[in-house]
Amino acid sequence: MLTRRFGSALVRMGFKKGEVLGLVLPNLPEFPITMLGAAGIGMPVTTVNPIYTAEEIARQMQNSGTSVIVTIPQMADTIREVASLCPSIRQLIVVGGPQEGFVSLMEMFQDSGDLFDENIELDPFDDMFVLPYSSGTTGLPKGVMLTHSNICANIQQIIHPGTARVIPTTSNSFQEVYICVLPFFHIYGMVGSMLTGLDHGAKLVTLPRFESESFLNCLYQHHPTMLQLVPPLVSFLGHRPDLKLEAFHRLHTVFCGAAPLGPAAANKLVDRLGRRDILMQEGYGMTESSPVTHMSPIINNEIGSFGEPVSRTRVKIMDLNTGESLGPGQEGEMCVFGPQVMKGYYKNEKATEETIDSAGWLHTGDIAYYNEQNQFFIVDRLKELIKVKGLQVSPSELEDVLRRHPAVLDVAVIGIPDDMSGELPRAYVVKKNGVSVSKEDIAEFVDAKVAPHKRLKGGVMFIDAIPKTNTGKLLRRELKSMLLSQIS
Repeated sequence: MLTRRFGSALVRMGFKKGEVLGLVLPNLPEFPITMLGAAGIGMPVTTVNPIYTAEEIARQMQNSGTSVIVTIPQMADTIREVASLCPSIRQLIVVGGPQEGFVSLMEMFQDSGDLFDENIELDPFDDMFVLPYSSGTTGLPKGVMLTHSNICANIQQIIHPGTARVIPTTSNSFQEVYICVLPFFHIYGMVGSMLTGLDHGAKLVTLPRFESESFLNCLYQHHPTMLQLVPPLVSFLGHRPDLKLEAFHRLHTVFCGAAPLGPAAANKLVDRLGRRDILMQEGYGMTESSPVTHMSPIINNEIGSFGEPVSRTRVKIMDLNTGESLGPGQEGEMCVFGPQVMKGYYKNEKATEETIDSAGWLHTGDIAYYNEQNQFFIVDRLKELIKVKGLQVSPSELEDVLRRHPAVLDVAVIGIPDDMSGELPRAYVVKKNGVSVSKEDIAEFVDAKVAPHKRLKGGVMFIDAIPKTNTGKLLRRELKSMLLSQIS
């Protein structure tokens, strides 16, 4: 009912199908209400990390042409600044107490809801449902056009009985319980937790941010049936000697995604819980595929594998030189074809053509192989993307910020390995001649302009020259090779 009222209120305000709504929210019950209300009247939703700076948010709002933003009171000043930078924004909506220049969401919930279905024709295969942003295989973040059909297909692929232990229907005797600690603005939390849970009537317990004691208290109070986690959270639980094991008596599955989970961390958690009957699942996905393309099978999963293709998904390993399909045990770029593959990048045909070929195959930018049992294994990453606790960090975006520093002549950013975060951004900087600047100065300059997970926690290194090709293309792999040789 609240979803219908919100959608109807948007129509009453004059918003139309095709206009974009921006959600700058943490995990709250209002997140799915506003997302589904907008989607129901044909307004795609672009989701934003609420810890982003005004500059970062404005860049996404400008690119997407966002017309209206929903946020929380704590973000009001930032969003006012964003609105001043984005002429397309006509309305600001706040969840919670009144704010100057904002319409109250609670007031919108008083709408009759009668305009929700008025003259709205949706083509599920063509109309966008959501417009998250991803760096793809290279470059700055780009809007990923995911249709209603993309998302619906992926939800069904995730809960397919051959893939998951999830009971897809709530009854008087059973209800799935999810502790929603993964952020809804991220495609994993949005689809893998929020929308999938809503599809089969799960109880969703929302956590606005991760705080260790709050997370544990939610586990102890609500007794989850399934946990959707990222590797740092698996390690966190596995290393808690005071974990109250009775809270996990209903737990049937632990699913881990966003980054590879080592077998040691998985076994540590299983040992800690003392339950060999719990299914430890891994998966693979990307924003461009809604996101899931692979999940571990319920039985006979091989350690180190991220699983097998989900239903109605074709996968091939392509030779990097010839483009030919390779057989078991041979390494190449993994390409994916299925109903969950995005429509394309928003207003970026060039990037779309570089990512989805003429036959419809999505090029993941990851080097992988599969075995005789059709289970897949990641070997390396072609794409430049850095993953910090499962969140994307674009090297190009950080390099753009660094080039604004008056002492920086040239720069390259790569990810360095980190046990807790997976990777951390490190900047290799060439200083201008005759200019004095410290590593701390460089790091503080970046800190002020980006969200915390994008900060240069991997350090700043001064070097004489950035390795490049004869045509000037940055050779990140040489920097990574240099880093690995130093580590070894």
